[in-house]
Amino acid sequence: MAQKSNLRRDTDAMAPARVLVHAPNWVGDHAMAFPFYAALRELLPEAELVLVGRRWVSDLAPPWFDEIINLEGKELRKEDLKALRALRFDAGFTLSPSFRSAWLLKRLGITQRYGFASDLRSWLLTRSKNRQRHEPYNRFEHRALAYLRLLNIWLPAGIIAEDLFERFRDVRLEATPLAAVEKKFALPKAAERIVVCPGSTAASKKYPAGHHVRALELMREKNPHLQIVLLGAPIDQNDADVILRHFASDKKPAVFSLCGKTTLTEAHALISSARFVIANDSGLAHLTSLTATPLITFNGMGRRQETGPLTASKVMFDLDLPCSPCFAKVCPRRDAPLECLTGILPERVAAAGVQLLKAKRR
Repeated sequence: MAQKSNLRRDTDAMAPARVLVHAPNWVGDHAMAFPFYAALRELLPEAELVLVGRRWVSDLAPPWFDEIINLEGKELRKEDLKALRALRFDAGFTLSPSFRSAWLLKRLGITQRYGFASDLRSWLLTRSKNRQRHEPYNRFEHRALAYLRLLNIWLPAGIIAEDLFERFRDVRLEATPLAAVEKKFALPKAAERIVVCPGSTAASKKYPAGHHVRALELMREKNPHLQIVLLGAPIDQNDADVILRHFASDKKPAVFSLCGKTTLTEAHALISSARFVIANDSGLAHLTSLTATPLITFNGMGRRQETGPLTASKVMFDLDLPCSPCFAKVCPRRDAPLECLTGILPERVAAAGVQLLKAKRR
């Protein structure tokens, strides 16, 4: 797994032989951590790197690690904990802002523990890193860059975290063979396939299902052979059903819902095969950064400067209202609920999609 490094380290800090990384707890954050994973391997080409995270981390396995260990729920199995202690890690990083992840590094006896000062856990970390002491991450700074700042001690003279961000922001993850995924779900091959992710973890992040329907209807008028694949978690099926019902009368099925049916590996393969993806602010939107698939997305309650997908080719609809970002899971406005999303006309979304379909394939 070790690779030749192009980053020559001039720092006096001794390179650790074994490093443990606790992955973020959310799919989108995990995708935004890929520049960190790649940079860590290049900075420490000879080190043994181990990644610990929730089960889905193995579905999106960064290729720069020697081993990936899954958590059982939020905890390590006793046998894994014992085995990790025996490895005697020299350094550990937690990319999650949780107290539990920092406590794990402490329990493992790791002497150099890096992470963000948050959740009353500074005392568990030997090197906490963030400017705003009461914030998990630095405001107005992209999270991928915040992760990379944790590597400051290992950077060669003259190299800063921003250099790593520009160098590694476009890292990719190779997709699993598409044919096996299409066969498993009886999905017809299609030259013009798009992926739509209509759900999200919060109501304040969801572009209205009716708006999705209208935008897709307009796109299919221009491209009658367009195949639409709906992806998401089981809880997203209600939003998917709104779209399915609208197109149910089509003589030839054009819309296929795989919400709650795919692994992240399979979702990644389907996203990789799409001409473009339409997604709310969600983990699946961030997968486009690992495939170079163009993205149409929406910003409502969040701050795009901090957590926007790193996808190079994207259309980000953001009305930038005075109430944004509110960070509320449910819109608090009574006068115009969810105006930040309902105000984005489906005609604009459709026009963006039509333009992407006209563009040459990657």
